[in-house]
Amino acid sequence: MTDVIDHRRLLEEIDAEVRRRRESGDLPADFERELDLAFARFAPVHAIGDDFDQVVERAEQSAFVDVLAPTQSAQPLVGHVKRIIRKAIIWEVRYVAQQVGGFSVAITRAVRLLGRRVDALEEVAPPPARLRAAGATTASLDAGRWGPTVVAALEGVTGRVLHTECGDGALVALLAGAGFDAYGADPVEQAAPAGVEVRTDEALDHLNALPDGALGALVLSGCVERLPAGALTRMAVVAGAKVAEGGVVVVLSADPRGWERGRSPVDADLASGRPLRAETWAHLLDAQQFRSEVAAEFAVPDGETLQAVPGADPVLAANFALLNQLLFPPASYAVVASRR
Repeated sequence: MTDVIDHRRLLEEIDAEVRRRRESGDLPADFERELDLAFARFAPVHAIGDDFDQVVERAEQSAFVDVLAPTQSAQPLVGHVKRIIRKAIIWEVRYVAQQVGGFSVAITRAVRLLGRRVDALEEVAPPPARLRAAGATTASLDAGRWGPTVVAALEGVTGRVLHTECGDGALVALLAGAGFDAYGADPVEQAAPAGVEVRTDEALDHLNALPDGALGALVLSGCVERLPAGALTRMAVVAGAKVAEGGVVVVLSADPRGWERGRSPVDADLASGRPLRAETWAHLLDAQQFRSEVAAEFAVPDGETLQAVPGADPVLAANFALLNQLLFPPASYAVVASRR
């Protein structure tokens, strides 16, 4: 029976021998570098590994096409025939090689530039999911709090009304009860009230699949608090395309200052995205030919703010009120943008 080779131990012994010979001076200083270059030249591409720079460097080295094929042969007659053939077709081979070489150089250059752009994007991209806190789940929206604001904002709207990330569909049911042709979309499948249409879909995916001008109104919530700024900017552009003339966009979101206050420092810093300020949403939607305003703001509950001493001096009470404004900005808001 053949003994099983311990590859790990064998590699350790090779590494130890290389270190010993390197320290003793048996290996010239540039010998290992020459070996690396030889390996990079003759090894197959898949043997290089997954290092992007090494793969691109190998592609750049391979961009040169040698038109002088070897003519050596153990049989003199065969070598003579090869030289005749090479001389006869060298002009055409060189012509093709110049085109192929130029194409290869252009492609490798483009890949190198693309690699730099990807590096720049990775520097500003969210951290890996394993470093972030547990993924957020869709929370049910407080229809009792937001319902009157949304119903008033949609007054006179005709056509379909979409509520993205509608949670359990409570606000959709309220809108349907108010006479609107409302439906919802949510990435998490949940039990919706009877007769309420809720589709399982991501907000941007669902909006992109709709024809332009297909909606009379769009209510955005949930995703506006966790998507990165680039995706939220894209959502404003898509909303401008999907909402018809005379339509309305309503953004229901946590205020970024209140959102951060309710999270741990690690969760807030490493989140994939964070909510925008109401003024920012107004700016983005106004750029899509809407007219925006902050329709409602919900403050932090009184029990969580600084409490003035009963019967205190009016100046002291006014200072407490000013401190509350600075320390406890609105916890959430509604931005209404219309095209009427």
